[in-house]
Amino acid sequence: MRSDFTRGGRMADIQLRIELMDTDPLVWRRVVVPETINLHRLHELIQDVMGWEEQHLYEFECDGRYYAEPDDFSERPITMSRNAKLKTLVNRAKGNDFHYLYDFGDDWKHRIVIEATEVEAVSPCPRWLDGAMACPPEDIGGVQGYAALKAASAGEQDPHGHELLQMLGEDFSPEALDEEAIEEHLIPFQAGFNRMA
Repeated sequence: MRSDFTRGGRMADIQLRIELMDTDPLVWRRVVVPETINLHRLHELIQDVMGWEEQHLYEFECDGRYYAEPDDFSERPITMSRNAKLKTLVNRAKGNDFHYLYDFGDDWKHRIVIEATEVEAVSPCPRWLDGAMACPPEDIGGVQGYAALKAASAGEQDPHGHELLQMLGEDFSPEALDEEAIEEHLIPFQAGFNRMA
């Protein structure tokens, strides 16, 4: 397997902060990833660290360009996400951020902030750093459904929120962030970016 340590034995990593827009308190995650990761793998990593279940379509947007897995319904030019590297977006991004959209129905918009580049490459990578708040469940109607679900979880009389709680069949704690599960999800990614000397 090809090692990420190239260019005279060293390659830099990139630190990202992933924010689920329009959530209050903000749902966010901070990770360090190899600059060589392609955007499809970055999509898979975002799914795992955020807590999504990869049930829907996605796309990245940076400076007016879109990256995804093209389908028959797309009405604009799309670059194959498997053929684009994170480093390309970092070099193209204006204002140190770009965007990731998951589930074109619920419309979960993420802002990805480029917090640091040229981070010293260490093993293992990708690395989870920190974050806050639980990811919303799938198929609850976007940020409005999430707000209703949180209200019902807090004991408020929100009919839609209680309907969602019943649909989930379990309690939902917006503050519960399972860091151990995130670490476990990253193990296959770390194995894929082999950094054994």
